[in-house]
Amino acid sequence: MRTYRLIIRRYDRLLGHFESSTPWSREAVEDIAARLGTGDGYQLELLIADGERRLLESSPDGIRVLSIEYQFKTVALGT
Repeated sequence: MRTYRLIIRRYDRLLGHFESSTPWSREAVEDIAARLGTGDGYQLELLIADGERRLLESSPDGIRVLSIEYQFKTVALGT
């Protein structure tokens, strides 16, 4: 399963992002992008997780994942 992040700006001001890791995440991101479009000052940037960094804890009980930080790369919308 892939993780996608859609960064949303309006008139060069960051509004936020939508991130999805569902089996239909690409379709969800494309649907939101189509509804926002690039009119009315919106700029959209699509990123896809290309790797990840994990913070682990090792204890006598075993190894535990404390956090995951996705590493994203930019991809073209609609491809």
